[in-house]
Amino acid sequence: MNKKAHKTVLWLVAVLAIVGVGALVVMRTSVGESVMRESAKLFDYEYIPNQSVAIESTEAAGAADSIYKDFRKKFRFHYQTLGMASFADSSRMILLSDIPPHFETDSIAAIFAKFTHKTELRKHPIGYDGYVTDVVILLGNATQENCAGLIRRLNRELFFSDYKPMVMTLPAEEKRRYFAKESIDYQITLEEFNNWFIEEGEGFMHLDDTNTVLTVSDIFAQRAQGVYFSQEPGFVAWAVAKDTDIAPQVGDIRQFTLDADLILGALADSSTLVIIGRERQSPLHELPPLQIESILLLASTTEKDLSQSLDINDLMAGKMVNGRDWCPTYLSKELENTEFGDLMTITDVLLKDWSERGTIQEGYYRYPEPGYYPFDKPLFRKLGLNELVYNWNTAGAMYAIDRQADGTQASRLQNYTIYTLGRTGSLPVSYFNSQERSQSIGYRYEAQAYHYFATLGCTDLARVVQYTALYQLFIDNNISYSGNTYSSPNKKAFLLYKPTTELLNKIRSLSGDEIALLADSLAQRSFRSYQREQVDKQLRENEQQHNFSYTDENRDRIYRDVHRNTQAGISRSINEVKGMLNGLSEEQFKKLARYLSYPRGVTIKDQDSYNTYLRARRVNQLMREVGKNNLDLIGMDLGNVKNWYAGSLSGYSGRYMKTSSLIVTYNDLLTTGGHNLSSRISRVNSMSNYKRTRNYTPTDYERPATTEPVATDAKPSTTKPTGSKPSTTSAKKKPSNSSNQKPKSSSNHNVRSRSSVISSAPRKTRGL
Repeated sequence: MNKKAHKTVLWLVAVLAIVGVGALVVMRTSVGESVMRESAKLFDYEYIPNQSVAIESTEAAGAADSIYKDFRKKFRFHYQTLGMASFADSSRMILLSDIPPHFETDSIAAIFAKFTHKTELRKHPIGYDGYVTDVVILLGNATQENCAGLIRRLNRELFFSDYKPMVMTLPAEEKRRYFAKESIDYQITLEEFNNWFIEEGEGFMHLDDTNTVLTVSDIFAQRAQGVYFSQEPGFVAWAVAKDTDIAPQVGDIRQFTLDADLILGALADSSTLVIIGRERQSPLHELPPLQIESILLLASTTEKDLSQSLDINDLMAGKMVNGRDWCPTYLSKELENTEFGDLMTITDVLLKDWSERGTIQEGYYRYPEPGYYPFDKPLFRKLGLNELVYNWNTAGAMYAIDRQADGTQASRLQNYTIYTLGRTGSLPVSYFNSQERSQSIGYRYEAQAYHYFATLGCTDLARVVQYTALYQLFIDNNISYSGNTYSSPNKKAFLLYKPTTELLNKIRSLSGDEIALLADSLAQRSFRSYQREQVDKQLRENEQQHNFSYTDENRDRIYRDVHRNTQAGISRSINEVKGMLNGLSEEQFKKLARYLSYPRGVTIKDQDSYNTYLRARRVNQLMREVGKNNLDLIGMDLGNVKNWYAGSLSGYSGRYMKTSSLIVTYNDLLTTGGHNLSSRISRVNSMSNYKRTRNYTPTDYERPATTEPVATDAKPSTTKPTGSKPSTTSAKKKPSNSSNQKPKSSSNHNVRSRSSVISSAPRKTRGL
C-alpha cells in the first residue's frame, strides 16, 4: 500500500472511531460525504454525491428558463454546442443545442442513470415555421468531476468523438458573431498549393506521434488517414480514403471541424484525399464547427446537382391582401429538414435583400444587416428591369488541376490533383434578367456582387462555401456514406394543386355580369393605388411644358378614360383566359393546374407539355394584370392559401428539426432566386491566369466607410423598410490575404509564401 492510501485509511479509521456506529446514520451528512469522497479516491471509482434531491427545488430549475432564453437570444439561428450552468447548491443545467438526428434522447437516461435529473425538449423557431430541437438537462447534485465525465459521454453520442469536449459557460458570455472581425476571404491559387504542399513539402504531425513529420506526399505513400497538424502552426489536414465509405473515419470529423475553421482546398492521389483547412483562428461563436450530420449527408448523396429556391413562380404564391409576399421554399429532397438546407434558404434571402440595399426583407429570419451594400442603388431599380433572378452558383467556386509528378518531386509521387477554392468568403453570384432565358445582366454586376459578398466577412456565406467544397470533393473522389442520415421525403410537390384548381374553376365559371363587376372593381383599386398618382404627375408635366392648366372637368374626363380603358383591358383578359380554360378537356385542365401549382415538377419534353406551358404563361400574365392581392374580389385570399399550405406541412419535419416551408417578404418585386450547387469542379490546364475574378478591382463606391453590421430585432417587422441604415465613418482595413498582396518570398513572383497568406502564429487551442 502506498503512503497516500495508507494515510487515507488511517483518516477513515479515525473518523469512524469518532462517530462510531452513528456513522451509518450520518453517511449522507457532510462528514459522511467526505468519507465517501475519500473512499472513491482510494479505491478509484466515481464519487456520486447525495441524490436525494427534488429537482424542482434546485437553483438550476429556477434559472433554466431565463438562461435558455438568453442563449437563444444570442444564438438565434443554427448553433450546435454543449453548455453548462453551475450553481451554489451543486445543481447544474446542461444545454444541448441543435441536436443531430442520430442522437438518441433515450441515451440521456443511461448516461445520467446515477443522478437525479430531468430532461426537457425545447423547440426553437427559425424562419416562418421552421425550428430546431434543443435539450435542457437539469442535474440535482453533481461534482465537477461528475460533469466532466457526463460531458465526455454526451460528446460521444452527439459527435461520435469526445475530442476536446469543450463546454460553453452559461449564461453565454458571448453572442453569435455573424460578421468576422478579420478577413475570411482567401484566394489561394493552385500554384501556391502546389508550391507549399508538394514542392516545399509542408510538414504535418499526427497527435498520436508528434515526433514523426509527414509531408502530403508521405501521407499519400502511406495511405494514411486521420487529422494532422502542420509542424508550423497554420494548417490542419484531414486525410480520407478515396472510393470508400466514410463511416469508419467518422470519428475524425469532429476533430477536423473543431481545429480547422475554414476549408482552403485539397490534394489527392489515386487512393487518398487530403483536405486542407486553416488552423482555427476564429472563435467558435464566430466560425462554429461544421455540423457532422451535414457532412455525412453530403457524403451520402449521389446526386450530381443540389438546389434551393424560393418558388415565387407558383400560381398561388405572391402578394397578399396585406401587401406582403409569400412563396414556398424549395430544397432538393436531400436538403429538406437539414441545417445545410436551412442555411441555403437564409443566404438566398440575404442575396436578394442585400442586392436591393435592404429593401426586400424577409419577415421571420430577420438576419442582422451589413454596414453597407454592393450597389449604390437597389439593383432592380438600377437596371430598370421587369424581372430579375438572383442566384448563388458553383461556376468557379472550386478549381482543380490534374498533374503528373516531375523530376523536382519525390519519385514515389505519381499522378495527383490539386483543388483550391475561388474564394472562401462566398459563392459566385449570377443575375439573370429572366428565369426563362437565364441571360446574364452583365459580368460587371456579377463580379461586383461576388467581390462584395466574399469580402463582407459574413460567416454564414463562408459556411455555405465550406459545405459546397466538401460536397464537390466527396463526389469527385467517390467518397460515400451508407449510414442513416434520417432524411425525410419531400411532401411539398403539388401541394398547391387544390387551391390552384379552385382558382381556375372560379375563373372559368365567371358570368358576363360578374366579369364586368370584377373588372370595374379592379380598375377602381388600380386607379386609387397608383394610377391617379401617375396620371397627376403626367398632367403636371404637361402643364409645365405647355404653360397651361387643366380644368377640373378636363381632369375628371381623363380620370374616367383611364378607368374605362383599364376596365376594358382587364375584362378582355379575363374573358380570354376564361375561354381558354373552358376549351380544355378535363385532362388538359388537370395538367394545367398541376403545372401552375408546381412548375418545377413538370418537364417540357413534347408538344403537349409545351402547350401546357404556354397556357400557364397566359394565366400568370392575367394574374400579374389583376394583381394577386386583389384575388379576394373573386373569393380567393392568398393569405388563407399560405396558412393552409403551412398547416398542411405542420407535421412534416426531420427527426429534430424542420426547415421553413415558406417565406414572407416585404416590398418584394418580380424577383426570384436560389442556389445551384453542382458537383462539377472547374478543371484547368494551367496553374496560373485561370480565375476570371482574380484581378477584380473594386470601385471607390465599393470601398465602404464601415463593415460593422447593424443589429435587427428578432421579431417580424410591422412596417415596410424605407432604405439602408446609416453608416459610421470607420475605415475598412485591407485584408492581409488579399490576392493583390505582393509575395514576401518566392522564386516565382506569382506565388506567395505560405506565411504571407496563412498566419503561423501560435494557436491558443492547438490540438498538439
